[in-house]
Amino acid sequence: MLPFFGRSRESRSFLWLLAAAPLMFVATGLWSLPAAAWLAPMFLLRFVRDQPTWRGCVIAALLLIVVSCAAWQGATGRFLQAPLPYVVGAALGLVAALPYLIDRLLSPRLSGLAATLVFPASAVVVEFAASFGPFGTWSSAAYTQQNLALFQLTSVTGIWGVSFLLYWTASVANAAWEEWAMSPEAQMSPEARTSSEARISLRVRWTVGLWAGLLAAVLMFGGARLALDAPPDTVPVATVTGTHDASSFWGVHRQAESRGAVRDSARAIQRDYLQRARRAAQAGARLVSWPEAAVPVPHEDTAAFLSKARRLARGQEVYLAMALNALPRPDAGKKLENKVVWVGPSGTVRKEGLKAHLVPGEPGQDGSGTLPIVSAPAGTWSSAVCYDLDFPALIRQAGRQNVDLLVAPSNDWAAIAERHAHMARIRAIENGTALLRPTSNGLTLATGPLGRTHGRVNHFTSQEHLQMTRLPTESKSTVYATFGDVFGWGCGLGLLMLIAGAFFQLRLPLD
Repeated sequence: MLPFFGRSRESRSFLWLLAAAPLMFVATGLWSLPAAAWLAPMFLLRFVRDQPTWRGCVIAALLLIVVSCAAWQGATGRFLQAPLPYVVGAALGLVAALPYLIDRLLSPRLSGLAATLVFPASAVVVEFAASFGPFGTWSSAAYTQQNLALFQLTSVTGIWGVSFLLYWTASVANAAWEEWAMSPEAQMSPEARTSSEARISLRVRWTVGLWAGLLAAVLMFGGARLALDAPPDTVPVATVTGTHDASSFWGVHRQAESRGAVRDSARAIQRDYLQRARRAAQAGARLVSWPEAAVPVPHEDTAAFLSKARRLARGQEVYLAMALNALPRPDAGKKLENKVVWVGPSGTVRKEGLKAHLVPGEPGQDGSGTLPIVSAPAGTWSSAVCYDLDFPALIRQAGRQNVDLLVAPSNDWAAIAERHAHMARIRAIENGTALLRPTSNGLTLATGPLGRTHGRVNHFTSQEHLQMTRLPTESKSTVYATFGDVFGWGCGLGLLMLIAGAFFQLRLPLD
């Protein structure tokens, strides 16, 4: 028999590693399965706890690095060139291994409920800290789930509450595992052992009951929130796509022999989108938008383009949320601007908002991080651009200002299309706002403030260039919009208290 599968607990633990490895590949990254995200940490945590501290953690880190590099393949698109995607993948794998190391060091020093909280608290702290980095919340385990009732929890805790439940499940399962499947380590008399096991069993049963009760309460809360949602008043909105997108224009831009050729190409795209916007307004839309950076506007043609857009908005009495790529003069020394310009039915430019978070490697001028707010008869509207929605703290402005509809022009690629649209939908639930997400090379999505889908169009399979839908006109108040990332910060405070508790136990004199 192979030494890995001998009789010792350390040897047998490699079976848990073999169980965890394939699950890990489908528990993270772009193509994750919801059930695998609950099971994989359970088996990997069992392996790490059964191994000597550093050996188990090093092996887990190596596995997570390999998984991360494979599972996130294609996520960086054209912005990061090899070998940078693999460097990023390795970094994500190392970061993902930290909660296992922290749990291995602290949980043996604690008991009962406190011991089970180390792993989920440290995992949420790691995810929360990573959200302040250049990749936002992309690595969060919460996005692996699809249950709409479960995601109503994000209206209270943000995505951190969903991640906590996932990781706490693994920790509680291991506590029960250790109680019912592991032999007692300490040597004691039969009477003392019986008394000790009874006390420990009570603690474990109480912890399992608390976990089960909390999970049931979360699902009941989400189900009730969805069931009690009254049919809202709606407003007709439209997304339009042209025969060009941002990437096709930049292909022309690179091959153009003169600035004049670039301007001619840009004018053709402008005419195309304005014509389609007119048709959408004539079909009854009160708001029309299009994908991120779909319409290029050279600086020399800005006034002429805006004049046409204002005439269209005034003539059709429609709001336009126009996603533009403003191209500076070649000799101006300025960066291009990826933004949304709002034009009202009076024909005036109401607001504009510059993309605040650029994808690492993306050219352009980043914005101030303030969302534009537009008051309309059908409610309060705002906009953010694509990657901005990967940063919950930025989009929380919409919740704080009671935005009823968030327009989020986007431009994706095939590998990230499903995941990115899903992430945007969760921002809507967190802040209780309807979402209109016109997207090229991805999924155009329209959802209500509870995340219900009102419209969904796949760029790769649909031939339609005009999508009409109706969206609710009234937002939902959420705890998350009011209090923000209190749960994430609370996990950080809780982890510090657990560290202090483990240190205190370590310093207690032995009897």
